[in-house]
Amino acid sequence: MKVEKGLIYLHLKSKEPNMQMPLWDHLGELRKRMFKVFIAVGVLTGLSFFCSDWMLQCLLKPFPDASQGLISLQPAGVFMESMRLALISGFVLTLPLILYQVWSFVSPGLKSFEAKAFLISLYAGTFLFLIGVGFAYFLVIPKALVFFWDYSRGLGILPSWTIEHYLNFVLMFLLSFGLAFELPLVLVLMVRFNIVSVQWLSQKRAHVVIALAVIAAILTPPDVMSQIMLLVPLWLLYEISLLVAKTLYGSSEMK
Repeated sequence: MKVEKGLIYLHLKSKEPNMQMPLWDHLGELRKRMFKVFIAVGVLTGLSFFCSDWMLQCLLKPFPDASQGLISLQPAGVFMESMRLALISGFVLTLPLILYQVWSFVSPGLKSFEAKAFLISLYAGTFLFLIGVGFAYFLVIPKALVFFWDYSRGLGILPSWTIEHYLNFVLMFLLSFGLAFELPLVLVLMVRFNIVSVQWLSQKRAHVVIALAVIAAILTPPDVMSQIMLLVPLWLLYEISLLVAKTLYGSSEMK
């Protein structure tokens, strides 16, 4: 019986992650995982190229009038934009594999509560990013495009947008709002790990709003209307984050 228990103990011990893995072994494992990710991105990008026309039509839906007036100033302009959409699609489709590889690489070195926080952050971050993208796609981008289109026509100028500039505008909005909607997760994690306290965030509200305005100016095209469209949701998300953090962790002081 003692021998059997000893064998079971050794078997379980062999299943435990090797926390003393040499640096070169870590780098080798990281290289293998990155190689798998690059191969997946390349394959899915190639497959996505055949769906680039469908993706372009989806990006034109927020403002169908633009599809009738878009132009290209370069011979290979439309082809390059199709390649860009295929590359973005390949990366997005590979994202589950990327997250899995990241988790598999870092999880052996995490404590139980750290691993739990990491997993929750992955799921919550993905969910919030998708909400931000959907908010921009269905609400913000259509109104922004209509505003700029009607503003130009109101001045007697017929808008003539290039495919490159149109996609830059739309994709920048989608990415900006996706990242902006990560704000609640970032603030809650900062309170959870005692980096800041809810009381401190409340006291520095004015400074935070100024910082959010700077972030909105960086993430959006260089016009005031676009910046305001991002700043207002950021401010609301900040207030929601304070409410959630106060509900979960109270007003504990920063350590």
